Amino acid sequence: MKAIMIICDGLPDRPVAALGNKTPLEVARKPNMDRIAAEGICGMMHTLGPGIPPGSDTAHLALLGHDPFKVYTGRGPFEAAGAGLELEPGDVAFRANYATVDD
Repeated sequence: MKAIMIICDGLPDRPVAALGNKTPLEVARKPNMDRIAAEGICGMMHTLGPGIPPGSDTAHLALLGHDPFKVYTGRGPFEAAGAGLELEPGDVAFRANYATVDD
């Protein structure tokens, strides 16, 4: 059996007044996604447990079979790996968002 897992993390977005209070996904023309949904098996799951809102990082770990309560160390290592950095034991990686304010 061949399988593909598509994680539509953050895809739904929020309703937009200019789109008639529909989300961009609701008004988008998406024939390939519609076909995958029609012919595949679709579902939703509680990745961390009922009532626990997951972030992308912890939810993705759970979807890939890891227990984020045991192995999650923060977003820094994910960002470092995405930037091509190899962390060694004892290294610490932080992630930060920068903002600029113009007066």
